[in-house]
Amino acid sequence: MPLRAGTVLAGMGAVAFFAAPAFAQDQNGAADAAQQGAGTEIVVTGSRIARPDLQSSTPVAVVSAERIEQTGASNIQDVLATLPSVGQNVSRTSSNFSNTGNGTATVNLRNLGSSRTLVLIDGRRTLGIAGSPAVDVNNIPTDLVQRVEVVTGGASAVYGSEAIAGVVNFVLKNDFQGLRVRAQNTLSDKGDAARQYVSITGGQNFGGGRGNVTANFSYDNDHGLYSRDRSFSARDLPNRSAYASQGVFDVSGPNQQSFTPNSPSTFTFGPGNNLKGYQGPNIDGYNRNGDRLLSVPVERYQGAVLAHYDFSDAFKLYAQGQYSRTNSNASLEPAAISNTGPSAALNFDGSAYAGIPISSPYVPAAIRAAAIANGVDTIQFLRRSNDIFSRSNKNERDFYRGVLGAKGQFTAGTNWSYDIYYEHSESRDHTTAQSIYTPNYGAALSNEIGPDGQVRCSDTAARAAGCVPINIFGANTVTAAAAQFLQKYTGPTRNVTLVDGGTVQLVNGTNVAYDYLAKVNQDVVSGSINGDLFSLWGGPVALSFGGEYRHEKSTETFDPFTQAGLSAGNQITNTRGSFNVKEGFVEVVAPIVEDRPGLKYLGLEGAARYADYSTVVGVWSFKGGATFAPTSDIRFRGVYSRATRAPNIGELYASISQTFPSVNDPCDQGTNESDKIPAACANVPGRANTIASRGSFTYSTAQIQSIDGLLGGNRNLREETADTFTAGAVITPTFFKNFSMTVDYYTIKVKNAIGIIGQQVSADECLATGNAQFCNNVIRDSNGFITRVNAINFNTGSYLVSGIDVEARYAVPVGASRFDFDVMYNHRFKQQQTPFPGAAPQNELGQADCYSCGRLGSGFKDKGVANVTFSAPKFQLNYRLDYMGPLVDNLASANPQRISAYFYHNLQGKVMVGGKQQMELYAGVNNLLDTKPPVFGDTNQVTFPGTQTVANTYDLYGRMLYVGATFKF
Repeated sequence: MPLRAGTVLAGMGAVAFFAAPAFAQDQNGAADAAQQGAGTEIVVTGSRIARPDLQSSTPVAVVSAERIEQTGASNIQDVLATLPSVGQNVSRTSSNFSNTGNGTATVNLRNLGSSRTLVLIDGRRTLGIAGSPAVDVNNIPTDLVQRVEVVTGGASAVYGSEAIAGVVNFVLKNDFQGLRVRAQNTLSDKGDAARQYVSITGGQNFGGGRGNVTANFSYDNDHGLYSRDRSFSARDLPNRSAYASQGVFDVSGPNQQSFTPNSPSTFTFGPGNNLKGYQGPNIDGYNRNGDRLLSVPVERYQGAVLAHYDFSDAFKLYAQGQYSRTNSNASLEPAAISNTGPSAALNFDGSAYAGIPISSPYVPAAIRAAAIANGVDTIQFLRRSNDIFSRSNKNERDFYRGVLGAKGQFTAGTNWSYDIYYEHSESRDHTTAQSIYTPNYGAALSNEIGPDGQVRCSDTAARAAGCVPINIFGANTVTAAAAQFLQKYTGPTRNVTLVDGGTVQLVNGTNVAYDYLAKVNQDVVSGSINGDLFSLWGGPVALSFGGEYRHEKSTETFDPFTQAGLSAGNQITNTRGSFNVKEGFVEVVAPIVEDRPGLKYLGLEGAARYADYSTVVGVWSFKGGATFAPTSDIRFRGVYSRATRAPNIGELYASISQTFPSVNDPCDQGTNESDKIPAACANVPGRANTIASRGSFTYSTAQIQSIDGLLGGNRNLREETADTFTAGAVITPTFFKNFSMTVDYYTIKVKNAIGIIGQQVSADECLATGNAQFCNNVIRDSNGFITRVNAINFNTGSYLVSGIDVEARYAVPVGASRFDFDVMYNHRFKQQQTPFPGAAPQNELGQADCYSCGRLGSGFKDKGVANVTFSAPKFQLNYRLDYMGPLVDNLASANPQRISAYFYHNLQGKVMVGGKQQMELYAGVNNLLDTKPPVFGDTNQVTFPGTQTVANTYDLYGRMLYVGATFKF
């Protein structure tokens, strides 16, 4: 529902005036009153030091188990996505086009990327996805979560690398008693997008209360949603694909391949496979959204066991074990095949395929006549492989995690405690899909009439290998035998040299299928000691110090045909890499003054961490902060930190993979940018000779489409660094009971950010500057034409984000009942990136995210969530409002598409039945008003394939209804 942005603060403020404690204001100033009143010491994310009243300088937001259930979400990512500090994530609505890991769910704080957000379980690291520290939160058992703590801002000094944007810590229920069963069913009001969720949690004390075992098993099945099932995404915009299932054929001339609509040289087929002139993609093309998914179906099985036993105060043993199986399926349109460019058919010997010979007996007479008239002997073609193979994939992911540790207390003049543990995690990610052997495609297209009068393949070697001729003129014309031949390698067993210098063996008789297998292992040994050094006027000076050793290994292997670039997809080779890091850390909290006249509290804190990586030189992280409270009503706080992120395995060791970018040479005289930089173009080796012999320096369509590029890792990367600063106030007025509020300013600047230089940027800037960082990426042939533009990882530039976070809550008792309100709101001042040193900063504030142009994410100036909850002894009603401010699709456009602000309304009601609330029945609706996402026509810039919108930003499902029940024993 689009609304004016100017109404946001007033509207959300009105909601906040009335109250819901489950989205707790940051734990530093608005934690549960009973807990604070008791002076309980707990450790909250952002610090390793337990202390009363949580007088930390670092803001921490908390999402409770109650709030998680109030959202109706079975996946914890859906809950975190509503937080204003959380940016756009990889999720089931944005990963259908991923080659691997479809349905993965990550967390991205401040739009700085999931690799810059550290995810912890009970304060301990957990395993990331292959080649990356980004954690798939599908592996977090939702009903076992006690609370989620979110620190926004650099926390590397406390927790290490990746904590540049902040930390998300999942605190699990490790002392559960009894049995709790929850079941929920979700369905859209259109009868689709079904989800089922069942969870069983049980726990039991033993040893006279000295030990506890807690276990959880859960199953959920999200059935996904097809693009064709929503009106905004049912049609492929702005145009259907020219790669039609019946084929499009061009005989306009050698290397032209223009496929011009309404040309006498371009043909296709209509109903009944009747030959006709090609009228363009919107009439004769393919609607890819009929096959694509808005949301990937995801099925999860999860089990977890947590146990501890206190032998004494000095020795407490604990252990955790987790297993998760995630199944997902992507659905894509059948592969597009042509005679040039990506997924091109090849000759049987692997060489480039010129096109279908006009001598083929399958060529219609009218096409052959047009070709002869134009003086060409081969036919250019575009065709989709509906009758050959499916491109949809199947993904299976397994996750294992085990922790064994000990902790306790001891006395050394003052009270001290220790905690030491070993953690092992591993994951397995397996993706499979059908494919074809592209040299067989070209061999099968080149056919002739044999001595027996039957059509056969022309190539003698191909015939000896069992070649079956293929007819692609029309829809559903490929025979089952021909399709089977295309999907099998029938050549001799041989070794193929890869783009990275390695070799791979192709074995005769092997089925050609996309097969990806990733394995990741992580081992962590960590120990820390906490205690009091001495006392100042405000209390004891607390110290925490310790060390950590971590080893990670990641491998990604592909089938030999993908590695060799001989299947229907880009060429990708294997990735293998590992690293280890040894770290030492220290943290100090010094309460200078407390409870003095005119001064409630003054404290200082600091932390430092040194990390010695096997991949980069040793790096330091540090922070310093202060807290000042003149009265009990208000407390001021501030912290500066230097955070670091070491390059991960994928960035260092990523395999060499092939891409076909859309790159225009500024020196191409056949474009509007002809001789954009005349002096530099004149100096391109070979260009002058080409102009002299051909009359101009002009690329053919085939040359443009054949420009490829290599992507891959870089072992010479340096660490990223970030300077972060937060300053704000915590307001807990004694004269306004049950009200609390925080206001915090933040700024984060990331330097030496790891990324790639865009391939068009390299082509342009090489000519403009002559700088080697660009020119080393651009490869030209002896005639001066660009043949390849690479994009390898570099420490390229910087990011800058800043803004204000506001959190408030208020509670109003009404007899035995209560109204609770809370609001979380973010106003952003800056979101910008500098893509490479010397470039002008690119402003992204107020601009939508896009699928393929490298933006940080949707740069909302304003984003918020507000809750109102009414709680009675046997009844609870919750209303949640999610707000996202206005955006434009492209700030650089003279006439951008404008998107108004969006409000999503959500309701849940719950009744408690039986004594001691033994059963709870609940029902709810998300997106109550069935608000549709904005639709974009520019699919190349903004929209995610198959969605026609910014799929990681707006709701794609529409009105969703759910009912559930919880049983407690």
